[in-house]
Parts: sequence; C-alpha cells; structure tokens
Amino acid sequence: MSQAASGSAAPCGDPLGARHPPARSALVSVWLAAAVTLGAILTATQVAATPGDDPDPAYQRPGLLDVAGLPVVAPHISPDLPALGRRLVLFAVREDKVAGLCNALPGPLDGLDDLDIAVASDASAIDGCPAEVTTVADAAGLVAAYGFHDPLGDVALTGYAVVDSAGRTRYRTLDPEVDDLLDEVATIVQAAP
Repeated sequence: MSQAASGSAAPCGDPLGARHPPARSALVSVWLAAAVTLGAILTATQVAATPGDDPDPAYQRPGLLDVAGLPVVAPHISPDLPALGRRLVLFAVREDKVAGLCNALPGPLDGLDDLDIAVASDASAIDGCPAEVTTVADAAGLVAAYGFHDPLGDVALTGYAVVDSAGRTRYRTLDPEVDDLLDEVATIVQAAP
C-alpha cells in the first residue's frame, strides 16, 4: 500500500502539506525585540524609584506596614495623647525633615474636627512647629513602638500613623516626602472613625 493511499503523509511537492520552521533570523529578531523591550521597562522602573521604594515590600508605601493586622492599641505619646474621642496623626520624621514638616503644618489638616497632631523625631530638639502641634524629640523608642523601625537599626525612617478616636492605630506608612503630601494624610484622617 502506498503512502498516498493510506493518507499518512502529504504528497511530495504539496505546499499546503509541507511545514517549514521559521527562519532562524526571524526567531532571533523576535527574541532580541523582547529583550530590548523588557530592558527598557526595567530601566524605566529604576529611574522612577523614590526614597519610599524599599526593596523589602513590608517597608514600602502606602500602608504596607499595616500587613501585621491593624487596628492595634496606639502607644501613648504623652499622658493625654492619644486622647479618647479625638483622632491623632503622629508624624515620625528624621531631623533633616523636621523644619519642612513644621512649616507645612497644619496645612490641609487645619480645620479637621477632633484632631491632634504630633511630630516625633530623632532630633535633639524640635523648633518651628505650630503651637498646637505636640513635639517629641529623641523619640527613637516612640517611633519604634509605632512600627517605624528599620530592622538593621541604621536608618531613621520617615512616615506617619493615624490613630482613631478610640485610641487605635488605623493606618501607618513610610513616606519620606510627607510634608508635600499632607492632603493625602487629610484624606486618610477623614476616613478614620
């Protein structure tokens, strides 16, 4: 029995039955284009990196410090803070960021009802904050108690925590540019009970 009669192979010279692999140069071109595109994407993401883009996802913005399960009872800043029935924003800032934050406060937070504001820093003294803002200098222990700690212990972190009117930390995040983003902080505070 012939192969043509059995239907197991295409007849010779049949262009529809013949399968030809793509040319090697075409495959190389496709792989090269894919590699260049991927490289461009990776380069763009590295150029767009900011100080809040930590390689450890647990220390990135926004709010990823909250994966441990909030709300939790907020540590006391002073005997009367946090105060029951009032919300609180605690800003944890490095010494070099204190002046910028104090100049920006209260900014968009002004006019929010039942809100206390505190600034804690590794600075030996904090000057220039509005009178209604509570300041805590040499606050390494307080900053760590609120969860703004570097596991290596060699970097003072910058961020903020929002405490609700029941005295529970509802939100905390790292944000080295917080003085420029107080409107975002105000939005989060408004959502806190």
